[in-house]
Amino acid sequence: MYRDSMVFPEGAQSSAVKPSEQPSWLPPINARLLAFLPTRQRFPLIGPAFSASLRPIELTMGAADGVVSWGNGPLSRLARLYARVLRLPFWTVEGGFLQSTGPDAASPISVIADDLGIHFSARQPSRLEALLQDASFDADVRRARDLRRWINRERLSQDGHGPEGTFRLRRSRRRRILLVDEVVGDSAVESAGADAATFARMWTAALAEANADIIVKCHPDVVAGRARGFLQPLAQTMDVQFVDKAISTHSLLDMVDEVWTVSSRLGLEALLREIPVVTFGMPAYAGWGLTADRAEGAVAATARCRRGRHVSIDEFAAASFFQYSRYVDPVSRSPITAEQAVERLLEWRARARSLTGRYLCVNFSLHKRAVMRRYLSSPRSQVHFANNPSASEIQSADTIVLWGNAPAPEEGVLWKHGKRLPVMRVEDGFIRSSGLGSSLVPPSSLCFDEEGIYFDASAPSQLETILNRTNFDDALLERAQRLRQAVVSMGITKYNLPPQPAPDYRTLAEGRTIVLVAGQVPNDASLRFGMASHSSDIELLRAVRRARPKAFIIYKQHPDLLAKATGRRPTPSPPAEAADLVIGNVDLGNLLSVVDEVHVATSQIGFEALLRERPVWCYGLPFYAGWGLTHDAVVSLRRKRVLTLDALVAGTLILYPRYWSNITNLPCEAEDVVAELYRSRQGIAPNPSRRRWLAQAIHMLEARKL
Repeated sequence: MYRDSMVFPEGAQSSAVKPSEQPSWLPPINARLLAFLPTRQRFPLIGPAFSASLRPIELTMGAADGVVSWGNGPLSRLARLYARVLRLPFWTVEGGFLQSTGPDAASPISVIADDLGIHFSARQPSRLEALLQDASFDADVRRARDLRRWINRERLSQDGHGPEGTFRLRRSRRRRILLVDEVVGDSAVESAGADAATFARMWTAALAEANADIIVKCHPDVVAGRARGFLQPLAQTMDVQFVDKAISTHSLLDMVDEVWTVSSRLGLEALLREIPVVTFGMPAYAGWGLTADRAEGAVAATARCRRGRHVSIDEFAAASFFQYSRYVDPVSRSPITAEQAVERLLEWRARARSLTGRYLCVNFSLHKRAVMRRYLSSPRSQVHFANNPSASEIQSADTIVLWGNAPAPEEGVLWKHGKRLPVMRVEDGFIRSSGLGSSLVPPSSLCFDEEGIYFDASAPSQLETILNRTNFDDALLERAQRLRQAVVSMGITKYNLPPQPAPDYRTLAEGRTIVLVAGQVPNDASLRFGMASHSSDIELLRAVRRARPKAFIIYKQHPDLLAKATGRRPTPSPPAEAADLVIGNVDLGNLLSVVDEVHVATSQIGFEALLRERPVWCYGLPFYAGWGLTHDAVVSLRRKRVLTLDALVAGTLILYPRYWSNITNLPCEAEDVVAELYRSRQGIAPNPSRRRWLAQAIHMLEARKL
């Protein structure tokens, strides 16, 4: 599965899936490929998909291994001419058969490079045709069958955002034939050897069918008024049913008996479900014995001669999904397998479906608004902001969003149509960023909670519910174990700040037990709502000193107290005689590797110590306490289970937060953020002085309420 492929540092064990060797007809590994600037800008994943470098035709002087261009438009024809003049290999590049319908649809998750033509054009041979004729893909047929069944079981389609079951056809005992309309001017129609007359012929043939109920599927662009359809004017005068509303492809296919199409990809999706398909053009899947072909004309006749072999749908899937296509993860920008691509698409679809309705974000600071749009936007959602919203603004929302423990609007205005509007609270995640929020570093993870919020121990939270009720199966626990090992081996923490020089703790301790006490920000919400038994770091230090009088006590100050970005945090009082050593932003992984015990009020350092299997004492009730993994001074009656460490990790790092890649600006998973934070250490760090200046400017604007 996809999560087995995360990147580990050198020396750590990795189960990453290695990209297969490049077939001879594709660009060689590490090839230097030339492309025009628009192609490189719009489709930056072409190079990673083929493990090649992409260079500008406009600027490159010297040797190259080939030329690539997207599609078959004018720019592609110019690139082909350029390759012919320089006698270089040329590949037409296009999106593959597993199309990305997520937030990065411009960079498909599957990519094709064809040295002969392109699969959707029947006007010349393509590499897909050669692969299907060769039949060297037999070894992949079983894998293709499993992939096809998985796609069908998950109801995955190119139109991934259509709602399930939102459209009802009229009752009928007749054979339901679905006619797929397409957009006038779409090059795929012309490439399939078809035109407006082809659609008219399909329409006439459908009306002539006995005992048939005709349904016309309108193209989304036609419904939105952005384009014209071929069938739309013909069907308006007849007794046919129009599907002109958003609906998932699989919901529509559930209700029909046959699919008739000219060149639409929906025909292939029907074949993957083994639904009969009639074609009136020559799309890539026609002419192989899979469809009833009614295409006419010279293009169709010539294509049929080339496609003489009959194949099964699993053989077609093996050739198209595995042999012909290459896959690249838009988040990691590295080659992946088809199965990993499906998993990523399912993750994006689940995220999109979880975000619906109108979100009203109340009293959010200026620099957090872009972050909230990023995390809450989807094809089904709208994100709005208001400071001190009126009752009408609240009533127009579907969900109220608050940061942390900010006060909710008055109870009376939260009721709408007899139901209370959900109030969702947001807080930074547990693997946040490379830098502090006070320095305006955007979060790589956020926690969204409609029950409470994880740091408030006085009331239930969604994290608490997850940890109390989830059945952690073996696959999830194994994933959590791999994630935990990666976090530890990569040295990932919440903020991942550049470490300061650290002393030799063992030498300073002179054989004594080393106890780490984690400092926190005075009046921090996690202290105020975490049932902490001590009101300050100094009191906590003194309590630990009483409990461990002979220990070597290290007091680690909170990084926000050390930050000079905003000047809004109070400077802590010295811990006096209670600590043997006071430290700042040292390497936390190295520190936790040498300490014998960790004592906290509610600090997340306790959780990071648990990840490294260090004993932890809690003097409050943080989210990780009360599950049998810590020594607790405060008892929670709501936390009723004893969890394993990997179950705690699964709930806390995998199931509860949402993650976002700050490099590729895409939603992602915990493993992606861990790998991204690790890789960022190898690159150039952001300019801290520029970030401090920006933070001060925004805080000044907020203070003036501009």
